Amino acid sequence: MRGGTTVVTVVEQIDERGHHVMLRGRLDVSTVADVRVTMRRIIQDGYLPIMLDLGEAEVGDATGFGFIVEAARCARRHGRMLTIPEASERTVRLLRRARQGHLLDLHPQTVGTLTAL
Repeated sequence: MRGGTTVVTVVEQIDERGHHVMLRGRLDVSTVADVRVTMRRIIQDGYLPIMLDLGEAEVGDATGFGFIVEAARCARRHGRMLTIPEASERTVRLLRRARQGHLLDLHPQTVGTLTAL
């Protein structure tokens, strides 16, 4: 956001399926540094699969997209699986074009919506 402060909210929940991480807000050069610190903590401190919910997040620039790819690689290096159960159409397209579609684990209603488009 120009002329103001942009904030990304991180909501975490742990259950028997894994560590759910929901991001809300715009992922870009001005926000990724703080979110990156949080994701590194989550990746390094745990052992459960990570579900990165991007349904309410917007990839604002290449730095924001790079954060997603970097988080997946970091998780893999630490023996963790990272999947993305929710994402905007644009984020899904970006991931698929960058050959990162394997990260997507979209819910059936999301897949139906994306297929219909």
